[in-house]
Amino acid sequence: MESVVANFSLRLYNVLSEGNDNLILSPYSVTIALMLTMLGTKGESEAQIKQVLGLSGIPDPHKAYKDLHFTLTGKYKEGTELAIANRIYSKLGLHIRESYKQKSIEVYNSELELLDFVGNPEGSRSIINTWVEEQTNNKIKDLIPPGVINNLTVAVLANAIYFKGDWENPFKSSETEREKFYISEIETEMIDMMHMGEKKWLISVSESLDCKVLNLPYKGEELSMLIFLPNKIDGLSEVESNLSPEILYEITQKLYYKGVIVTIPKFKLESSFEIVNVLAGMGITDIFSKYKSDFSAMMDNPPEETYVSGAIHKAFVEVNEEGTEAAAVMALTVSATCYVVPDPPVIFKADHPFLFLIRENSTGTVLFIGRFTKPT
Repeated sequence: MESVVANFSLRLYNVLSEGNDNLILSPYSVTIALMLTMLGTKGESEAQIKQVLGLSGIPDPHKAYKDLHFTLTGKYKEGTELAIANRIYSKLGLHIRESYKQKSIEVYNSELELLDFVGNPEGSRSIINTWVEEQTNNKIKDLIPPGVINNLTVAVLANAIYFKGDWENPFKSSETEREKFYISEIETEMIDMMHMGEKKWLISVSESLDCKVLNLPYKGEELSMLIFLPNKIDGLSEVESNLSPEILYEITQKLYYKGVIVTIPKFKLESSFEIVNVLAGMGITDIFSKYKSDFSAMMDNPPEETYVSGAIHKAFVEVNEEGTEAAAVMALTVSATCYVVPDPPVIFKADHPFLFLIRENSTGTVLFIGRFTKPT
């Protein structure tokens, strides 16, 4: 299951990164929302989600998710917080199958809440958005914009993920200074840069990606931020185009402790995407078609032309001297090669565009992925 999330993470990131500068998303959140949707589908609708997520070879993907979820949420130390929540909002009067309700609670801990989409669409929208805010510590607001919920909406499947982690070795705010950040070889902007003198960090150098890779652990060292810093100021696109699940795995296996002097920017990012077209382009098409979707595993008698009319994803991340805070939400609206770095200490100065991942170390699960290309 972990390799499935890693593969989908990079594929989704590569699609969404086109045309965007700074970027943050949670492919894990998107994966869960799609799996909760898949639980209610049959036939080609189910097969397409399995294919795109890479689940076709897993006998019981829902059990695999449950086992992974238990691993991710069951063992964090003081100083780190990871919360993942799911919920299904159903149109008042809609007959949801008991088998779907039971399995959604058993596997995804997702309760079903009935809302009056027809009589009170804005009130329903407010209830869903308030739930999202509560689950993400008020970091994700107004997930569902006005007008999305209407008299044709039959269900909304939502997932929220929230992470807050203190660094295992925090930076000193007294050492943060305003410095140049190289947006390109000819364009710079000033930004607050955090500094740390030589300490032992897990680091690697990738020849295939032409970059350094630094592992910054959070308290307990069960979650980390991996920063891929290109050797060239304009090298981010090369890193992104060549990074694969296999190379990512190889890099993490060859990380080793080395004295490193670290400089990274303080930053805060928020991204929002409507990803129906993105998912359709990846191969999930039938659930978005009123003529082809099959939600018979969710509803006893699905209304005619029931389909997913919207797929909204929002994510947030803040990196400072103490650590990282990140949150993401996904809602589906149903409507009708490395080498050893030699002495002396490595200088890791992230003063130009870089890629970063927040991952769980024992499984390699990518919770968040993003890029920082310029000060905001």
